[in-house]
Amino acid sequence: MLRNTLKKSSRSVEMKKLTDLKNVGIFFDSSSEKCRKEVKAFIKDLNSQNINSRAIGFFNAQEAEDNLISDQKLYYATLRDFSFFFLPKSEELKEFIQNEMDALFVYSANDVFPATATIKLSKAKLKIGLSGKFEDALDLTFELSDNAPEHLTEQIKRYL
Repeated sequence: MLRNTLKKSSRSVEMKKLTDLKNVGIFFDSSSEKCRKEVKAFIKDLNSQNINSRAIGFFNAQEAEDNLISDQKLYYATLRDFSFFFLPKSEELKEFIQNEMDALFVYSANDVFPATATIKLSKAKLKIGLSGKFEDALDLTFELSDNAPEHLTEQIKRYL
């Protein structure tokens, strides 16, 4: 089903400098507190540069571990937000993947199928994340020895 959906959709890959970005998305592993803190700090930094950001925090479970509250900029998704075939079904996820953002930053080393499907289906013009993850879904990857989220932010700021 995912392959058929991907065959029907198209997207253009476009590289821009970080300062030229207007609208970005962030997909991250919300089960890691370290990752949550880094993403929130990165969102704050992006907002200070007048870059509109939207984030999806993914829990690979039926329920979120902590009592986290979603808002307009940050949505916490669980397996309940996916269909029986692990494709996005909630309105928030559908809107996220249909949005043609300038870039999608992936702060996750956990490449389970629901996360892979969300990233592959995204219409973002540039997808950035860790090397060796999410098959061929990412356009720009960084190879980090420890997969630390703060090091990924460092690389994004340096090379974009």
